[in-house]
Amino acid sequence: MKVYFLAPFLFLLVACRNTAKEKPKAKTPEKTFNYSAFEKDYAEILEAILTHDTYINRLIITEKPETYIENKFTKDLIHTSYKGDYPPGDAIGIRELFSHLGYNVQDSIGFLNQTRARDTVHIPQAIVHKYMVKDGNRLTMEERFLTKLIFHLPILTHDGQKAFVSLDHICGGLCGQGWYFILEKIKGKWKVVKYEDTWIA
Repeated sequence: MKVYFLAPFLFLLVACRNTAKEKPKAKTPEKTFNYSAFEKDYAEILEAILTHDTYINRLIITEKPETYIENKFTKDLIHTSYKGDYPPGDAIGIRELFSHLGYNVQDSIGFLNQTRARDTVHIPQAIVHKYMVKDGNRLTMEERFLTKLIFHLPILTHDGQKAFVSLDHICGGLCGQGWYFILEKIKGKWKVVKYEDTWIA
């Protein structure tokens, strides 16, 4: 008689254990790249480019500047698989980054992590306070005649000692020019070590 009373209890116990086993384990959220941790580096990188002796320096360092800096970084797309030497469109090839910045496994993952998120990264406040930085969507009628510089988000190596930055100067519908810059941190300061034209219209 006692066995009949115990049977439903045992069945319930086994069922609860099976249900507990079937529950999926909670997934650990993927780490997102912490852009705010690099704001000081971004500011110093932009400052190094803006003060480097180039056409850009003459555009921005004048008594009456006619060029503003867009207040948000553009994020480059990085292509990892493509035929030929260069990826299609305006994207950057992973091999191009390796050739400019060097290669190790941590860097390849780091390059992708820095650009995969679609969140907005603003120009650092240190640059905003020193230069004419504006939101292109909120210009006054007079400001619409200004030309603009669009910085692409700096792509840093894992050790934080090298950076790749694209920059566009837009001066009209069919007027503009682009460059890329390679920078290195030398004795704690970011320095431009190489730059080249990438496009012109």
